[in-house]
Amino acid sequence: MDVPRTTVDELKAMMDREEPVIILDVRKQEAYASSDKKIKGAVRLDPENDAGIKDFARRLGTNSTIVAY
Repeated sequence: MDVPRTTVDELKAMMDREEPVIILDVRKQEAYASSDKKIKGAVRLDPENDAGIKDFARRLGTNSTIVAY
């Protein structure tokens, strides 16, 4: 399955247009904790927590674009 890529500029434009977009921060805990780079409003999901990811996915609507980084 091909997953389309979104550039930083494309994501910023979507956010500026207030499009329904869900930003997922899926970095491992060490990378997340040691970084000062975080996107405001992003949802933090631990990529090693299958139960948490499945729970989040069950609650998602279908009207939003999902961008993971």
